[in-house]
Amino acid sequence: MKSIATWVKANYEIKHSRFEAHLYPVFSLEEATKILKAIHHEFADASHRCYAYIIGDNQEHQKAEDDGEPSQTAGLPILDVLKKNDVTNVLCVVIRYYGGVKLGAGGLIRAYAKGASLTLEQAAFTRKVMVVQLAVSVPFDYIGVLEHLLVSEELLERSYDEKVTFTLKLKKTSLETFTAAVKEKTQGQVEIRILKEEKTYQ
Repeated sequence: MKSIATWVKANYEIKHSRFEAHLYPVFSLEEATKILKAIHHEFADASHRCYAYIIGDNQEHQKAEDDGEPSQTAGLPILDVLKKNDVTNVLCVVIRYYGGVKLGAGGLIRAYAKGASLTLEQAAFTRKVMVVQLAVSVPFDYIGVLEHLLVSEELLERSYDEKVTFTLKLKKTSLETFTAAVKEKTQGQVEIRILKEEKTYQ
């Protein structure tokens, strides 16, 4: 299952109607609701602000909203595109400024689906991976060695006591290689503790 890294926007026009599509990464219903309230405020002059979202590791929360367009011609086509692309934790909002020409049911379905498709085409995708948080303690003589090994890792904190302790995150798949390298470079003078494991998007 994949999500998206950052917000994406796409503009397009169909028979004089202007469309503006936005794709957001969201990780809770509360976050989606907050964004939707902001959208309704910012685009209060738009004819329609239709949307769909999929939230949850197993896509358990799904919703589609037509916002005044004929039933199932706006929100559902957006949702269908999201589902076909196998994404989750995303909110897609397609804003329409009516241009005076009716598109018909089929035209509306294609127009709103296009908004979702255009944003997904531009999106940078992320996938959930297992990450471990470690506490790595070494004698002060090995601070430089450890700092060199941590160049490409996410360092969270360092503390000084009888030894220096680095708290960091790294992919679980890298744990064995990292542990072996630290032990080799410090001649075994290292203590490594796993603080927690979690899944996160990267």
